[in-house]
Parts: sequence; C-alpha cells; structure tokens
Amino acid sequence: MVLIRLRNRSTFLLDDLNLAISKRTTAQVFGTGPYVVDSTSADEVVMKSFPKYYGGTPAIERIRLKVYPTVRTAWAAMMRGEIDFLYEVGEDTREFIQGESSVAVFPFLRGYVYAIGLNTKRNALHDDRVRRALNYAIDRAAIVDQAFKGHAIPASGPAWPEHWAYDPTVPAYSYDTGKASALLDSAGLPAARSIGGSDLPPARLRFECLLPEGFALWEHIGLLVQRSLSEIGVDMSLTTLPVTRFNGRIGSGDFDAILSEFIVGNSPSRPFTFWYSTSKQNVFGFKDPNLDRAWDGIRWAANQTEYRNAFREFQMASTDSAPAIFIALGETTRAVSKRFQVIAPAGSDILHTIADWRLAGDSPRITN
Repeated sequence: MVLIRLRNRSTFLLDDLNLAISKRTTAQVFGTGPYVVDSTSADEVVMKSFPKYYGGTPAIERIRLKVYPTVRTAWAAMMRGEIDFLYEVGEDTREFIQGESSVAVFPFLRGYVYAIGLNTKRNALHDDRVRRALNYAIDRAAIVDQAFKGHAIPASGPAWPEHWAYDPTVPAYSYDTGKASALLDSAGLPAARSIGGSDLPPARLRFECLLPEGFALWEHIGLLVQRSLSEIGVDMSLTTLPVTRFNGRIGSGDFDAILSEFIVGNSPSRPFTFWYSTSKQNVFGFKDPNLDRAWDGIRWAANQTEYRNAFREFQMASTDSAPAIFIALGETTRAVSKRFQVIAPAGSDILHTIADWRLAGDSPRITN
C-alpha cells in the first residue's frame, strides 16, 4: 500500500498517477512497467518482460523496437512480414492497410487537440471578442474532412470529450462568419481596414502563425485555417521554421500565434499547464479569472457533484475566453499482425495493454 499525504486537496493527483513513473540514474532508467530495456543500438531497442511485474508476467517475452525513416517504409516492412506492430498508420496508407487480411487495425482518439495558440500580449489578441471571432470563423467540418480525411472530431475547447465529467450539452463553436464579423466590429476592427502598408490587401487584423518544418498535416491545417480567416478579413500569415527555432521562439515569447498539438487527454490538469494564469508553461500571457476559478473548483472538489459542476464551468469558461483557436482532436490508428491476439477495450490505445497480448490461440497469461 502507498499512502500519499497532501497539504491541500487536489483531484489532479489521481489523474496524474496515470503517467509513467521512472527514475533515471547515470547508468540506466528504472520504471514500473511490464518490460525493461535489454539492449540498444542506433536503430533498435530490445526490451524483455519483467517477471515480477505486479500485473503478472507478460505473455510476449521480448519486444524489438525498430526505427524507420517514414511511416510508408514501416508499412511496407509490415506487408513483407518483417514487423508485427505498426505504431502509427499514416493517412496515405490507412485505406490500404485496412484491406489487408493479415493485419488488424485499432483506431482511437488521441488526447491532443490541434489548435492555434494565441499570444494575448500581441496585436488585438488580448481581446476575448477577437479570439471568439477567430473561433467562429473556422470551418471545422471542412478541416476534418479535407485534412484528416474524416478521422478526427471538431474541437471548440481544451476539455477532453471522453472524460467522465464532460458535459456534451455545453454549446460549441459553430461556423458562423456573421457572428465573427460582428464580434470584430464590436472590438473596433472594421472591415476593409488596411494595416501594415499599401502593398498589402486590406485586412481587419494581421498576425503571424508559426509552425514547425516537416509536418505535412499541420501545414495542411494551417492553410485551411488561413483560408477560413480570410473570409472575415483576417490575414494570418504562415511561417515554417526548423523545430529548434520553432521551440526557441515559443520559449522566448517571440510569436503572435503557433500551430501545434496541445495535450488535453484524460485530465483537465493537462490544459491547466498551458493556460492557467500563473502556470510556468503559460507562454501565451493568457489570464482569465473565470477559467482559473473553474480549474480551482476541479482541483479542490470534495465530491463528484462538485467536480462535475466545476468541469462544466471549465468547459463554458474556456469557450467564452477562447485562449486558442481550437480546431480538432485527431484519430490515430495502430496496426497489429493477426498472429497476435490484442486484449484491449474498444476505442482505447492498445499500447497500454501490450502486457496482456498473446499469440493467437494461446491461453491468457497467469497473474500473480
């Protein structure tokens, strides 16, 4: 038994215990999982089962993790029978691999929201009317269809839709250019306003959005958002940077906006780190007392009713304050050779239950 004493009540603790626990020394890393590292090389890591794992000895004794330069080459290796498990099926290979009789596919909703984080210290982005207008301007259905090929769901905020306390009746952002334009008018950003020089077309607002190089899906999303915003007279320019420079600009606060994935899955403690007013990871200068109170209400809830009510306030406050342009929650598909029987709840990430997998036809593993 483990006893944890806290100075103050915090419901975030239970959610955060879902994260992997490890300890690093100069020689190795000690973890709590069903497998331990046996050997490593430049392109491969070999792991072996841990016989004293609390959940029982895994049925699969050894796992070899190989690195491939692209998802396509990894998929080709699976088709040749060289590998048994594909960590992620690319969008361009999903339809082909789903028709392969020797492979089973397992899609699930990833705990990350694609969003454009807004630096509220820049331009007119400090005004929540402007941020709400930008959210109303986004045609999320078109982005899900065109960028994700339908393998995503629209998102209007940072709340995880599969959380037990999530309230689906809380209004979400619709695609409404009329509301968007009215909000910009009320914020003092009239239509056909020329900003930044005569060589630029008229615009209500201009800002730069950074994104990292080599992320084709992110670039596609950025272009679709850019097109949506242009319909209400907002000019969002896209600047692609090497990952190190992208991260450096974010860390220094030298940006108007960034397109990225933000972790929101499983717990409200995840988006808390990005947008709580006093969070050290809040690089956006964002502050909203209503959203802070909602998060505090979740953290300090004494029972499920208080938690559920605070979670609903969190959903409503994050929609009203619009700390980012929330776009979509993407789906990931993993693939496994049918030589194996995968034991996992439907719609979940099968990687979490790899200790329970076994060769097809084998008996279930024995637990201690």
